[in-house]
Amino acid sequence: MESLIQKIVSKLEQSSSTIAIEGNGISVTNAELLQKSRDYAYGISQKGVEDSWIGISTNLGWEVYSAILACWITGNGYVPIHSDFPKSRVRQIVSQTNLEYCIGNSFVKEISPSKGFKENIKKGQKAYLMFTSGTTGVPKGVPISQGNLEAFANHYLHHKNIKFTAQDKFLQSYELTFDVSVFCFLMPFLVGGTLVIPQKTKVKNLGLFKAIQEYDVTVTSFVPSVIRLTKELLPRVEFPKLRYSFFSGEPLIGDWAKVWMQSVPNAEVYNCYGPTETVIVCTEELLNDLDDTYFNTDYPLPLGKKFKGINLKIIDREIVFSGTQTFGGYLNQESVSLYYSGDLAHYDKNGKLIFEGRKDNQIQWNGYRIELDEIDRVLSNQSPGWIKTVFFKKEVKLIVFTNQDKEQIQTLIKNSFPDYYKPSLVFQIKDLPLNINGKLDLAKLKTKVFFDESSTQ
Repeated sequence: MESLIQKIVSKLEQSSSTIAIEGNGISVTNAELLQKSRDYAYGISQKGVEDSWIGISTNLGWEVYSAILACWITGNGYVPIHSDFPKSRVRQIVSQTNLEYCIGNSFVKEISPSKGFKENIKKGQKAYLMFTSGTTGVPKGVPISQGNLEAFANHYLHHKNIKFTAQDKFLQSYELTFDVSVFCFLMPFLVGGTLVIPQKTKVKNLGLFKAIQEYDVTVTSFVPSVIRLTKELLPRVEFPKLRYSFFSGEPLIGDWAKVWMQSVPNAEVYNCYGPTETVIVCTEELLNDLDDTYFNTDYPLPLGKKFKGINLKIIDREIVFSGTQTFGGYLNQESVSLYYSGDLAHYDKNGKLIFEGRKDNQIQWNGYRIELDEIDRVLSNQSPGWIKTVFFKKEVKLIVFTNQDKEQIQTLIKNSFPDYYKPSLVFQIKDLPLNINGKLDLAKLKTKVFFDESSTQ
């Protein structure tokens, strides 16, 4: 039975002149992608690296995808490292993974492409390693195996209704440090389609929309906040070439989806759900088949039915996972057979799975999962005053409260966290309002932030 990387290599060889990657001023054929992958693979094999994690800098341009394929060809897994990550976070990642080699960066031993590779695909166990927010202030490593990833890929390769083809063009709408980015390049490489890289623009979402129109993109995956940030624009634009549209990473609100669906008249639109630990997404709901009542509210839409490689149960309102698509445990920690997600949910009267929120103090922000306690802990360790981070769900705003100079705190945030942690606002306030029980009075705090114009901001 062919492995995923064997399937990809075979597909690239079968249609060597087809465009594998385009956009942002580039056009790369399958043959060019495969050749560069083999060059990196030879560079890896010369170092004698096997069954290991290899760092990959995300600033490699299109060659980053060749580097990823090279890791899989040589039986290794990859760890994406963003060029904008604070040095402290990079050091933590290197320490946890015992990282010895990296492609595209020199903070450890560097691997360069080299000519002379002879075809010898090794069947490795590792696929990729993503780091999520940790409650201790140290990011947690989520290792995904080739078996996990294959279970995910098979869902789409053998789907009854979703039929990706070699004519499809998939938009890369995510940073490679976000696991949904894997879907965006894995599926076109498996079916012989094209990966479209959007041009970086000052307003990211406008760049994504421009790429959809300019390159006739047929498949997109977005975080729902894309709709929230462009709701005023969407009624004036239309994407008729779009065939499939997927959303995940945070709750998709009914009236948000309604606006989007009017702009994609020929697309099947899916709401998907899945923590990083269950490989990208593991449930899906076809929104085109939903009753109109779901779209006339400000409540989250159903999460959908589980994939074949997933076992999903609700225990004490919490979603619990197992199965071939579920990871085996965090890096350097004990293995697990059940993964307790911390996500609360219930089934509605129609039997639809509905997301209720987080069990702990963790939220989805800019598509990434972050711990509010982590922000407080890291900033408090560097500030003489107090820090309190609050997420206002209805307003969809992440606000850092402090009695310190807000500009100093903004600088600390920039130097301590990746860009996706950036809050909506840093609010300087003398004292936090408390209720009669001595707990934070969110109602008074909300009034002070959103309605008290005399407050210092």
